[in-house]
Amino acid sequence: MEPGPQRREARDGWPTAPRASAPWGNAAGEGLVHVREYRCTACEGDPPQAEQFEGASIAIVRSGVFGIRTGRRTQILSPGFLLLGNAGQAYEASHDHGVGDRCLVFNFRGRAVEDLAESLRRGVGPHPFAVNVLPPAPRVDALRRLAEDNLSPEGAMGLEELGVTLATHVLALTGTGAARSSPSTPDNRLARDHVVAAIARIEAGATGELRLVELAEMAGLSPFHFLRVFKRETGVTPHRFLVQTRIRRAIDLLRDTTRPITDIAFDVGFTDLSNFINAFRREVGVSPRRYRKVGLSDARSAR
Repeated sequence: MEPGPQRREARDGWPTAPRASAPWGNAAGEGLVHVREYRCTACEGDPPQAEQFEGASIAIVRSGVFGIRTGRRTQILSPGFLLLGNAGQAYEASHDHGVGDRCLVFNFRGRAVEDLAESLRRGVGPHPFAVNVLPPAPRVDALRRLAEDNLSPEGAMGLEELGVTLATHVLALTGTGAARSSPSTPDNRLARDHVVAAIARIEAGATGELRLVELAEMAGLSPFHFLRVFKRETGVTPHRFLVQTRIRRAIDLLRDTTRPITDIAFDVGFTDLSNFINAFRREVGVSPRRYRKVGLSDARSAR
């Protein structure tokens, strides 16, 4: 944190006072989940200052060591730890063990976490997270790496899905209230009709940005339940279906036209060529250039 009267930006991503330079790095997502990289510029020995989580958030520590005090307890966080913020909750950050830190911060809009908590647990109070600090876990680290891979405009829906998955995992570990026996997920003709409508919306808008919350509202479901229904009916998440739709269109253009690969990538909805190439290789098994040159079967036999 900076010395003097200025307070540094709150760790959940919302400023508490002006500062000389913002500590935020790459950012993506403006719908249900906003993900940003946070780089703290605090100096060792800077006095802790009172701050507040403006909204529900989950921060995954990437590097550095710092302390968080909520109530009478101070806890130390280091790489891999999670910092959980309940909306309106006060805290203090201290740096007695090092200089600065880096975090990947998931900010959840509105009451997204609170609504998710109520669908998973009974008797949830105003604070859905029962604790503010969780130790490192392999599953969380895997989700963090996937989120970092999706810090781009075409990854917006993927970030929403990852945010919901992360929040679900955290609430299962340390949510307030009592766990429900089994979250209700509709399995009927109406639910399938909604999935069909969502598929049509994805196919019609595949070249632009789509939001998980938009598709969930079409289906009349919460984002959490919509994810479950969509994957149950299609076998993939909405974001994976969107990527596959773009790749299918790219395959047609690669085989039927001589247009440059960069142009094809942008035409089907990608905003970054390297993301397109990586997604194509992941879904098809070979690069776009190799696929165009020799086809799928020949490319695989030539590897």
